[in-house]
Amino acid sequence: MKRKWKVVVAAVAGGIALVLLPVVMQFFGATEIAHESVSYSLNAIGQAIYEFHTTTGQWPSQPEDLNQTSLTLHLRYWRPVLDNGSIVVVWHDNLQPHPQENANVILAYHNRGLLAELGRQWVCWGDLRTEYISSRRLKTVLQQNPK
Repeated sequence: MKRKWKVVVAAVAGGIALVLLPVVMQFFGATEIAHESVSYSLNAIGQAIYEFHTTTGQWPSQPEDLNQTSLTLHLRYWRPVLDNGSIVVVWHDNLQPHPQENANVILAYHNRGLLAELGRQWVCWGDLRTEYISSRRLKTVLQQNPK
């Protein structure tokens, strides 16, 4: 009888572990770090776009423009990420000066790697929110809001 209880307890414990494992991996796994990193990078680039506009009165139109901002202090390796296409900046020339007025515009999005290939991509909206949205929604928003 004792052996049967050990088997039952082991089976129940195993079932609980299987249920809790995805939850634990979501909060403590490597993917969470990747999500936070991409979100941080996109937000830093979005802030640099507004910083460039504040200092020059113009919207940036190329990566070199962001060299004039504090982006290099916040995101040391920002240039290779843009050059290899991991992050795509949408170079707008008709944004409003206040981020809240650009809430429906995408400033930049994550375009490469496993996170992007799973059918969902991180974006930085014009109001500097970062959000993980479906690739389909990203395409739709980009088509609706020309540069």
